[in-house]
Amino acid sequence: MRYGERTITIPSNLEYSVPQLKMLLKQVDKILEKKLSLKEWQEL
Repeated sequence: MRYGERTITIPSNLEYSVPQLKMLLKQVDKILEKKLSLKEWQEL
């Protein structure tokens, strides 16, 4: 997935482990330079 000049790898697993999900959420927060609220995540 690309966001501007940044790239994030999305695993193709049907289910994610807790560590994988935490890593993905931290990467998204870092790219966006803010923490997303639950409402923002649900609107994606």
